[in-house]
Amino acid sequence: MIRDGDRIAVGLSGGKDSAFLLSSLCCLQKKSPVSFTIEAITVDPTEGRDVTSLCAFTKSCGVTHRVIRYPIFQILEKSAADSPCSLCANLRRGILASNAAEDGCTSLALGHHRDDVVETVFLNLMYGGKFRCFHPNILMTRSGVRVIRPLVYVPETAIREQAEKLNLPLVNFCCGYEASSMRAYVKVNLRRLSRKAPLLPNNILHALKNMKYRDGWAL
Repeated sequence: MIRDGDRIAVGLSGGKDSAFLLSSLCCLQKKSPVSFTIEAITVDPTEGRDVTSLCAFTKSCGVTHRVIRYPIFQILEKSAADSPCSLCANLRRGILASNAAEDGCTSLALGHHRDDVVETVFLNLMYGGKFRCFHPNILMTRSGVRVIRPLVYVPETAIREQAEKLNLPLVNFCCGYEASSMRAYVKVNLRRLSRKAPLLPNNILHALKNMKYRDGWAL
């Protein structure tokens, strides 16, 4: 995913996943034979959250950090969208990508992990009738920035454990939709399914990489 000479913008949301991603990339940067630079971009959807701890964290990592205040939550309240989570994700990604391009970045790194992949597959099956997921390495043609997701093989539990061990700073942006979202519902039920079928998450990843035309119905 990472190429020699890349300038990577990390979408630092304030959650454990993106904080762990930034920390991991900074460690990798010191040991990798590939040369790349890192910066962090935070989108504040509330336009007023205290991000002092995040700024201190990025300073300790030695990376530049931009904080963008954007009224995403206000937009969601006014939109009455059927899928506010999807709209929120698209808004955030667009803001991050455009600012990354403005900074001359070649890549935008997002902290999606293995559980996000599996949940997204099930959501697309339920509401889109398609077996599909976001791509771990894809070019956004509008901005010219590649979106990379280096943590797609890492379970959420492993990230949580490491974030606690490293005492990574977290900022809660208090999303009013999170607890009642369909993603939260799917997360709970996938947890139950995984107790009976522990290989389910890895099998979903395997299926995404090994889909065959003959497995579908060509009528």
